[in-house]
Amino acid sequence: MSLKQIGTDKKLRVPVSKLRYRVNPRSLPHGKEYGRHRTHIIGQDRAIQALQLGLRLESPGYNIFIAGPSGSGKMTTVRHILAEFKQPRRPLKDYVYAHNFLEPDRPRLLMLKPGQGIHLKKSMDKLVTSIKRELPAALAQEVCQKERDRVLNEYQKKEHELVSSFQERVRKAGFSVVELQGGTTVEHDVLPLIDEEPQPLAALEKLVAEKKITARRLKQLAKLHQQFRTEMEQIGRRTRSLARELSTMMEEIDRAVGGAVIDSLIEELRDQFEQEPVQDYIDEVREALLEHIPILVRRQEEEQEENPAAPMLGEMAPDPFAKFQINVILNNARRRDCPVVFEPSPTLVRLLGTIERGVDDSGRPEADFMNIRAGALLRANGGFLVVKGDDLLLEPGSWKVLKQTLSTGQLEIRLPEGPMAMMSSALKPDPIPLDVKIIMHGAEELYRAMYMAEEDFKKTFKVKAEFDTEMDYRQDNLERFMAFVQRVVVEEELLQPNRAAIAILVEEAMREVEDQSKLTTRFRIVADWLREATYWAKQSGQRTITPKEVARTLSARRKRFNLTEEKYRESIVRDVIMVSTQGRRVGQVNGLAVFDLGDYSFGKPCRITASLGVGREGIVNIESESGLSGPFHDKGVFILGGFLNNRFGQRMPLSLDAAICFEQSYTEIDGDSASSTEIYAILSCLADLPLRQGIAVTGSVNQQGDIQPIGGINDKIEGFYDICQARRLTGKQGVIIPRANISHLMLNQETIEAVRKGRFHVYAISSVDEGMEILTGVKAGTPDRQGRYPKGTINRRVADRLAEMAEHWKNYQ
Repeated sequence: MSLKQIGTDKKLRVPVSKLRYRVNPRSLPHGKEYGRHRTHIIGQDRAIQALQLGLRLESPGYNIFIAGPSGSGKMTTVRHILAEFKQPRRPLKDYVYAHNFLEPDRPRLLMLKPGQGIHLKKSMDKLVTSIKRELPAALAQEVCQKERDRVLNEYQKKEHELVSSFQERVRKAGFSVVELQGGTTVEHDVLPLIDEEPQPLAALEKLVAEKKITARRLKQLAKLHQQFRTEMEQIGRRTRSLARELSTMMEEIDRAVGGAVIDSLIEELRDQFEQEPVQDYIDEVREALLEHIPILVRRQEEEQEENPAAPMLGEMAPDPFAKFQINVILNNARRRDCPVVFEPSPTLVRLLGTIERGVDDSGRPEADFMNIRAGALLRANGGFLVVKGDDLLLEPGSWKVLKQTLSTGQLEIRLPEGPMAMMSSALKPDPIPLDVKIIMHGAEELYRAMYMAEEDFKKTFKVKAEFDTEMDYRQDNLERFMAFVQRVVVEEELLQPNRAAIAILVEEAMREVEDQSKLTTRFRIVADWLREATYWAKQSGQRTITPKEVARTLSARRKRFNLTEEKYRESIVRDVIMVSTQGRRVGQVNGLAVFDLGDYSFGKPCRITASLGVGREGIVNIESESGLSGPFHDKGVFILGGFLNNRFGQRMPLSLDAAICFEQSYTEIDGDSASSTEIYAILSCLADLPLRQGIAVTGSVNQQGDIQPIGGINDKIEGFYDICQARRLTGKQGVIIPRANISHLMLNQETIEAVRKGRFHVYAISSVDEGMEILTGVKAGTPDRQGRYPKGTINRRVADRLAEMAEHWKNYQ
């Protein structure tokens, strides 16, 4: 069968003018046109509208999730918009914790007007200082001392009368009160006098044996001893009772005198604070001071004693004045604007606050109300808290506690988790009313995952502000782009780029998003280009940035990141990885993939082969059979079977086993951009037509044979060009791409020049037939009304081969 040969169809070649959109420097806006945009956020109108809604709508659950990739200006936008909030969302307060005299393990929360927290703390410190000074002085006054002496004298008189009366009766009975040393204690006893010497009863039995006293006398003495001991114990109890009465009377004197001092100071304190909770707290302070006057006075006396051991004892003894301190955990005295907190490390402790642990005198861990510390949520109360979603979810318990806190509107500061928590006092401070808006930012994938998995997330984050990575290339956005460039230059004192250099920056902003009608909104990259171009310009002694410095910047950036690319290219040039760039071969074609390293991506040519046999297995994906094929690649292979059935299986069953393989590929393959490449390899086997090895192919295909657009188009073209250039350009090499990708072309200057000189070619196609014609030089052929293709065409050869294989299968069966 003769072949219907055709020449290379020049109509399918992409004109040089369409390989890259050229920005005319003269068409760029002038300063007066873009100066008005200097404070505007660029290209994120959708996100800004969502942010404005979420920030200003005061209803439950209207917290905000900002979705978008890194470098798209999320944080810059948030800071810019939040700066517009000059007033707090709610009136600000000072938050203090004080000792709870009724429930010591539940520290008392007091909320005061801004500035009054510190004022209360200083006032309480002044109160304690005044009491330490004035209370001892009042108790040392002559009137008070005379009253104390009078009461003491009365006690001593009563005690003396009791003891002396008892001693007189004992003496008349021939007994004496003696002290007996018992180890470290001294006991009193009543013993009979024998020859003017007190004798224990046990010794008297010896005297009876010696007949110095009679047994009857011993019995009388024993009876009297028991009576006197009983009476002595009663007197002891009575004297102790008198001592307690004395102590009570002394305390009443101190309370009467000290109470006047305390009441005077308390009234002075009370007049400074009108809030009812503070008044209640002051009442409790007064009662505690009156109740503990003796302890306070005793502590003062101990501190004033000139005893070398006193400092050591003072360190070990608890401070009775400590409970009258005030812990100001948030002071808003100097804040006038809206609280905005950016929390870079949202751990439980940093979000909620904590209760720090100390150690008591015995070495055991302890915590009290003075150890309570505020966290980011409280600092942002009445305003906004900004956290990164990934970091929040990585911290154990942070997300769970955050959503509970937002749901209840109550902030509970707690002891940190850990083994020491069980050993510490179980403080549970009063909860704090909370009204804060959360702004969480993260990738789109994180938002989707949380939205699908967490019902509470849907209720808590009702606003999504989605940041785009691109914006339309139009006059107003170009003006904003220029304004951004100018702002970075001025703020960072960089060299000024001339208009030709800016034009290249605009083109590179298009290349970043692979679209001639779009500009990137990842302005962090643009700022980096300006910084690095300034460096290279200064290295060359330039006073402005020219296209030469921009080109050097882009080249140097690529050089910093492309070691993996160079190693891969070297392997191909040395035939370690086999990729042909000349000749023809049946069932073999060069595919194009993109290798994304995160900070750098490059085109990766790879050999794709197909083999053919009679059978009913259809198309076998060797990558899938080896566990190296992703779901999108699997789908693309299934589509190939649909294409063959749709075109050639209408009048006969397809009886073929076709295997396709990415040669020398040992990592997972995914995506459908190689599906057109794979169908070319299969059609080449079926038609027994060799394919040009100097042509690489990319593009996905549908079941109708239409070629569909793909991503990474510039990296793919340049990747294959670099291989061909390293081996030697022949003028017959090139790349076949989907026609729908022409508007995405932003090729580098070297590749464009090679195309301009006819040493390399870029073909754009819309169908499988166009691709096969370029690869084989043979006409594809269109069916007549009976569905038959003209002789000598590719499709006729494929149909005839499939019919032959079907007959072989039928005969075999």
